[in-house]
Formats: sequence, C-alpha cells, structure tokens
Amino acid sequence: MVFFVFILCGFASALSNRSMDPLLTMIARDFSIPITTAALLSSAYAFPYALSQPVLGPVGDFYGKSRVLKACLWLLGFCTVGCIFAPTFEALLGFRLLGGVAAGGIMPVAMASIGDKYPPAVRQLAIGRFLTAGLTGMILGASLAGIMAMSFGWRSFLYLTAAMAFTAAIGATLLLHEPARPTGHIRLSDAATSYGKVFANPKAWFCFGTVFLEAIALYGCTPFIGELMESNGLGTAREAGFALAGVGIGGLLYSVTLPITLRLFRRTQMMAIGGSLAGAGLLGMALALPWPLMCLGFTVTGFGFMMLHNSVQAEVAELAPTARASAFSMHSCSFFLGQAIGPIIFGFGLHHAGRGWLVLNMALLVATGLVVSRLFARYPSASGRL
Repeated sequence: MVFFVFILCGFASALSNRSMDPLLTMIARDFSIPITTAALLSSAYAFPYALSQPVLGPVGDFYGKSRVLKACLWLLGFCTVGCIFAPTFEALLGFRLLGGVAAGGIMPVAMASIGDKYPPAVRQLAIGRFLTAGLTGMILGASLAGIMAMSFGWRSFLYLTAAMAFTAAIGATLLLHEPARPTGHIRLSDAATSYGKVFANPKAWFCFGTVFLEAIALYGCTPFIGELMESNGLGTAREAGFALAGVGIGGLLYSVTLPITLRLFRRTQMMAIGGSLAGAGLLGMALALPWPLMCLGFTVTGFGFMMLHNSVQAEVAELAPTARASAFSMHSCSFFLGQAIGPIIFGFGLHHAGRGWLVLNMALLVATGLVVSRLFARYPSASGRL
C-alpha cells in the first residue's frame, strides 16, 4: 500500500506538470495575449519548482520526507483550484507559480524515499516502475487536456488535476508515517552539510548538468507545438495533446521494457543510445509532419529521453546515501531550471530562425547523451553497472 501511495503522488504531480502545454493557444485567445506570453505558464511552474528544491531537500532530510510530501500535495491541490477560478491571466500565473513550489516537494522527495527502501542492484528498476505512474499522468495530462478543452473549455481538465492531487494527499496523510519529529530547527549549516556530501561526489556535476541540458532541449519546444500545428494547418489543441502524449507513451514503453534493457545494455550505453533516440524523434516536429507522424516521433523521443534520464536518476540515488533527499532535490532543481529556461530560449529562436531552431535542440540531446556516457564511464557505480 505504501508504494501505491507513491504511485498516486507521481501520477498527481505529472498530471499537473504537463497539462498546460496543449492548452496554451486557447488560454492565449481567452485572455487576448500573445502565445509567447501564455507560454510563460510553463516557466511559471518550472522556475519555482526548481528554486524551491535547495530548500525542500534538506528540510526533507531533517524533518522527514513524508512530512514534506504531505504538505506539498495539499498545497498543490488548493493551488489547482485557484487556477480553475482565476479571473485574469495574472491570477492564473500566480497560482501556477505557487503550484510549482508545491510540486517541488513531490517527485524528488518520493524518489528519495524509494531510494531509501531499495538496494543499488534493484534501485533503477524500482525508480523506473515509479516513473511509470508519472508517465501515465503525462500521457493523460497531454491527451485528455486537449480533448476536454475542445469540448468543455481549457479549465475543465484542471478539475481532474485537483481531484488527483487531493486523493494523493489523503492517501499520504493516512498511510505515510515518520519517526518522532526531531527536536530543534534546521540550520543553514545543516543544509550546507547535506549538499557538501552530495557535491563531494564528482559525478554530481555530471548528473545535474545532464538533466539541465536535456530539459532545455526537450521541454523548451513542447509548449509551442500547439502554435506550430495551428499555423501549419496540422490540427488544434486536441491533435497537439495527442502528439505530446507520445512523449509519455515512449517513456511508458521504456518502463515496461526496462528489465530487458538493463540486461542488454550497461548504464553508460543506455545514456548514449537514449540521447541519440531523443534527438532523432524531434525530426517530425522540425519538418512539421502530419500529427500522427509527429506523435510517432515524440514516442521515439520519449523512449530515448527516459533511457537517458532514468540512467542519470539511478546515479543520483547513489551520490550521497545519507543526504538522498538533498541529492534528488538538486537533481530536480537542475531539471526544472532547464524546463523554465527552455521555452524562453526556444521562443526567441523560433521568432528569429523559425522551425530550423529545432535542429539545435536535436543536436543538444544527441551530444548530451554521447558526452555524459563517456564521463560517467570514468567512475565506478555502486550497482556495478557502467
């Protein structure tokens, strides 16, 4: 039952995370704002998510991961309700900002908790199974959001998002328990000690740099897929949602085949192959192919992206066992900083260079996988799989 609660947490967080992307063109029209302004909703979620991590990680290590998880789930639910009834774009942006802070304590803290429960030999598989819930949430968040928006308006899907957040919060409150609360208060020196343990491992820089770059490359372009489809007569928010769901479907396929993949390839090989597949899959968007082909391309991207990303996550779990929440929080901080900066960079490039800018995103994903696979190969892994 405890692992099922973690599954709910991952599902609720992912559902909230990517559900806005296929709705941005409708939000832009509703509030009479440019698409580039509406795309700030993605950055508004990602920036506070990222910047809250350096705080939430040590807090989780000191006060207990479950306590942080419960508080963040409840806050995410209430912030989503605020988004539903937001009367202006500024109010929507504000609730999205606060929701990003709340979401910052869900996925990384849950993964750190799972890392505590499983030994290195099976940890990557356990984290991969947990990510299946997140990927399922991503698929539904991308596909159902577009479908429901076309029939009932863009706010309709947020009701489902809020309901899932509250369901996960109730489950965590009832089933997740911590030892007696420590006496005293966390100090700045405690946080510095935790992060000192993390960065004492030289692989920390490789881990956090990798997820920062991969997030810029992939999630910088996804908020603009609806605009790309509409401007080229390829579809509406519904088709954009289907195409974006391909990322989640590819990741889900990776999770299902992970036991076989782990037997066939070393972890560093998975990084190189994953980055190459992730980059190649963006070709459909770069060429503005029909949406079914674009969906297929995003499925390849999702599979490759998760192959690279999950391999790095397994390394993060081994950086500092006594400061695992801090390690995963810094991992998420780097990842969501990339997600926050990516749409800004891509929006600028799209305005000045058109779809050709996507070639740089493709090249960045391929190069990241190839380079980090060689860097990680220089250091032994606790699981013994390089």
